[in-house]
Amino acid sequence: MTALTRSVKRVAVSLSGIAFLFAIGLHAVADEKQPVRKSKLTAKPGLFKSITNPPCSYCIVQHRKGFIEDNDRAIAWLRSNHEGGAIPLRHFLAAPRVVNDTYGIFFYDPDGGYVSAFERSKGYKHTYEFHGWRNGVMVVKGNDGSLVSALSGEIFDGPRKGERLKRIANMVTDWQYWLELHPQSVAYRLFDGKKYALAPLPTKQSQEAGESMGPVDARLKAFVNVIGVTIGGDSKAFLLDGAGEHAVFTDTINEQPVTVFWYGPTKTAVAFSSRLDGQQLTIIANRGGDVPFRDKETGTRWSLAGRGIDGELKDKELKWVDSIQCHWYAWSSEYPDTQLHGESK
Repeated sequence: MTALTRSVKRVAVSLSGIAFLFAIGLHAVADEKQPVRKSKLTAKPGLFKSITNPPCSYCIVQHRKGFIEDNDRAIAWLRSNHEGGAIPLRHFLAAPRVVNDTYGIFFYDPDGGYVSAFERSKGYKHTYEFHGWRNGVMVVKGNDGSLVSALSGEIFDGPRKGERLKRIANMVTDWQYWLELHPQSVAYRLFDGKKYALAPLPTKQSQEAGESMGPVDARLKAFVNVIGVTIGGDSKAFLLDGAGEHAVFTDTINEQPVTVFWYGPTKTAVAFSSRLDGQQLTIIANRGGDVPFRDKETGTRWSLAGRGIDGELKDKELKWVDSIQCHWYAWSSEYPDTQLHGESK
């Protein structure tokens, strides 16, 4: 081996060592910027007591009793018999936090800024109670001992670990606005207004939820409002703060075109597929109109609930896509790989 050859080999070894150290350094920097998320569960079983299968009536009938204010927040389910239905939060969810019902399972998490709705199990095999918080997000416990994220429906512990509850089409809006859209939809009976505990909606995060929070994804501030959408394992969040009176966001998630409606007067966001019966629709904000949205292709005007009000596609319904309106910290905690609308990949 010549002196020149030995020198070349020494240089190569030195360079490979530098490359190895450089790689370690980059990995360390990446780890520092993206700390490992450790789940922190704060259990408080029995803090709230659920309601199961309350008797039903109709929105217009219960409204006449005068117990519900026009601006009461309500979760409405959109695609079922009787034109869907609505639950005013103060009257049925603020106190129990969980409702197990024929139409679905409903969870209210004021800390995370959301109400979620999932399919019930056949024959009420599984019912749920409030259990606590994990990373600031509400956790419920099934009657079989399974622990479930109230936001994502992920069952992360217990006999059904690895399964996920199936979300039903829903949106959160004001009672009066929903009543105008669907007066004959279902509502729970209020009786004399005293049968169920009435509770105000919390306006600040609880101490327990705050103590269970981990690091928050720094791309957005923790408590900004977003709507998170999931399709086929891919997820994307749309920032709602600052969106104005009403707006439309369009994007593609897992190769599926998505349209998000935002209606500022009721602070409501809801997501739909942009395709209807094989036709691609370009839906825009119908500024100045009494119906907030319309499509360019047919001129059909669309309600916030995704129903054609007039035009060529009158009475047609857009396909709702899996989504939930919530605080950013809650969404990013449950979907740490989420993308952001408008964010470059």
